[in-house]
Amino acid sequence: MLSNCPKCHYPLNHPFGLIINEKECSGCLTHKEKDQIDWSIKAEELDIILAKFKKQHSQYDCVVPVVGDAEDYFTLSKVLAAGLSPLVVCVNDYFKNDIGWHNFHNLITYFDVDSFVFNPDIRVYKDLVRSSLRKFDHIMLPFLQLHTAFPVHVAFERKIPLIIWGQNQAVEQVGKFSHYDAVEMSRWSRREHDLFNVETEQLIGNGAQVDIRNLNYYHYPDIKLLSHRGIQGLYLSNYIRWDPLAQNKDILKYGFIPEANMSSFDIYERAGSSVYYHFHDLLKLKRVGYQKIHDHIAREIRHGRITSDEGIKISTIYNHRKKNIKPFFDWLGVTKTGYEWFKLHRLSEYQHLICESSYVECENKSNNLEVLPPRISEMLAPSKRAEKSFVVYGKGVSI
Repeated sequence: MLSNCPKCHYPLNHPFGLIINEKECSGCLTHKEKDQIDWSIKAEELDIILAKFKKQHSQYDCVVPVVGDAEDYFTLSKVLAAGLSPLVVCVNDYFKNDIGWHNFHNLITYFDVDSFVFNPDIRVYKDLVRSSLRKFDHIMLPFLQLHTAFPVHVAFERKIPLIIWGQNQAVEQVGKFSHYDAVEMSRWSRREHDLFNVETEQLIGNGAQVDIRNLNYYHYPDIKLLSHRGIQGLYLSNYIRWDPLAQNKDILKYGFIPEANMSSFDIYERAGSSVYYHFHDLLKLKRVGYQKIHDHIAREIRHGRITSDEGIKISTIYNHRKKNIKPFFDWLGVTKTGYEWFKLHRLSEYQHLICESSYVECENKSNNLEVLPPRISEMLAPSKRAEKSFVVYGKGVSI
């Protein structure tokens, strides 16, 4: 049995589940639908669906959950082009840097939309992050629980009938469903694909001093109540030919700032995060055996911008890049002794990937454009490095 896809190199142990044959994997097979589907018909289907929700119950037609990265710009532009009136909802993960806050505020300013930023109790949030790190080697689970549940609570409480998400990762990465299935956001898909089968209750106890009554927004609302109110969540990637790198380059015209990072050539996805390509990526390697660069390589091989052999060469370079993890432990309030203990006992196999210097000193050359084929490098724009990391609250932009 093959352990990696012979075409895109995705591993068989992908957390979403992957099927591999002698030529390709289920993700590569489903990706071929993009060239078989008549996307004009899909656009018509989307128009028919959206027409049902326009100005039915409130001043807003839909909720659009965002983090402020490039995909959110593309998603929101499509929502507005469809004539909808959205309420943009953002959960503060407390991991944004100065670029992240700029991109979020620029998003809501440029598109001139109403927004709702939820700042969870930071004491509770940090306790859950500690527990998540200790139990599951994952620091993003508390945020993911809020990001995938709080916007649904907002929709329910304000009687907004539709929630619009960007891409369905289970389709785009591993082809778990077909584009024709038009899979919707649900409590099941959230648990299975966004939360990796970890519910909030599993983050309580064994050190996390959290009262369950403070965690309402971390839980998905009652599906019976959602059904009774007719609330629906759809993914735009089921109706639009999804091509993240091309889409994200195009949104630069809206004032989005790409961020250089150590771990990938993709300067658009999750730009503005203090942890995504640093400690979060190192923990991803520990949990599933590969880093974020493999997601991007598989995507670009399928889109035909790099060959399978080029993908191997690119991953070899990025897989050896070091990551600065100390700032996260400072943010969490871990002592120097505790930090050293964690590295020794929980990251013993990855010492060679840990950088003890500053972000800038760790990065050196953050994007080796010389190793990238022109089909990729021409999709990349001048990027910036963050000046401030772990900015708890960010200011707006000047108009």
